[in-house]
Amino acid sequence: MKKLLSFFSFKKEAWLFDSKLYIFKTFLSVMTAYAIASFIPLLQKDMISLLFGLLLTLEPVTITGIRSGLDQIYATTLGAILTALIITLFGINIWTVALSIALTLFVSLKINWKVVSVVALFTAIYMTQYVQLDAAGLPSAYLTFQLRITALGTGVAVAILFNFIFSLFSYRRMEEKRIAYLLHAIATHFSLVKDGLAKGNSSIILEAKNNLPHTFNDIDSLFSLLTDKEKEYAFKKKLHLPSKLAYNKALKQVITSLRNITHLLYDTSYSLLGEQTVKADAQVIELMEDCIVLVKTFANYFEHNKNVHDIEQVLHKNRVQPCEDHHLVNHRIIHNVKSISENLSTIHEELLTLHV
Repeated sequence: MKKLLSFFSFKKEAWLFDSKLYIFKTFLSVMTAYAIASFIPLLQKDMISLLFGLLLTLEPVTITGIRSGLDQIYATTLGAILTALIITLFGINIWTVALSIALTLFVSLKINWKVVSVVALFTAIYMTQYVQLDAAGLPSAYLTFQLRITALGTGVAVAILFNFIFSLFSYRRMEEKRIAYLLHAIATHFSLVKDGLAKGNSSIILEAKNNLPHTFNDIDSLFSLLTDKEKEYAFKKKLHLPSKLAYNKALKQVITSLRNITHLLYDTSYSLLGEQTVKADAQVIELMEDCIVLVKTFANYFEHNKNVHDIEQVLHKNRVQPCEDHHLVNHRIIHNVKSISENLSTIHEELLTLHV
């Protein structure tokens, strides 16, 4: 029985990202889209575009979903126009199929060389492989594009609707749980650096350094999500719906402090690896241990939504104290650890403002 329950349960990280709620929202939105298509013969011809567009637009924040949907429509229009131009002039054959995809890829890279639009490429393929016929039985690029954009637009619209509906009553602790995820990750990185220093093992420190870029990406992703959430709160305020702009602003400050801490951890790892030998120093290790305890305390707070005053005792008990001058102490590392402690204090101050 325990194995069965374990099979259907998520790991802690998935729980922190509201995976169950996302699955439930997906289930309802797909049912709705399928029901709509059952009354519209045109949509029944292209359920793939309808459902695929829907799934790519489902987001915890309404503004994020709108931007994703608009990006898909823009990319689809781009791929369709380029492909329609080629196949209208030269028909559909081995050369035009390859050329339409290559041209779409070229234009996508010209617009943004960092990102290749998969949606635009899919549309280029779609326009040559899922061709619709006009009343005379001839291939029609216009009718093919009409089907593609109608199905995609419907899927995007349904997803945006469900994003908005769920934002009214769900994801109430989405931000806190994702911050908890980041704090757990930072605590893991910090512990690796400390263990590597204590054991004089540079490979452990290198492991922490190599894993940190993933945390940077997660931090930037959450900050972008909070920026979109801020716009959503402003929109809700205009509709006289509950809005938490001050709360959102405080959380953005918390994310900024987490980004600073991650940069300081990366610099600490880089500094230690730059030395010929990693020398353990009791004072440095003690300072690191105090900071790690604080990071885990904040992670526990955000994960379980505990009272902010419960962390004050741990905060004061583990506050980083000035370190005596010592020939083994890397002063750059000392500075970094103290700066990490200062950023943790900033997080505490932001939490206090939320509970005033």
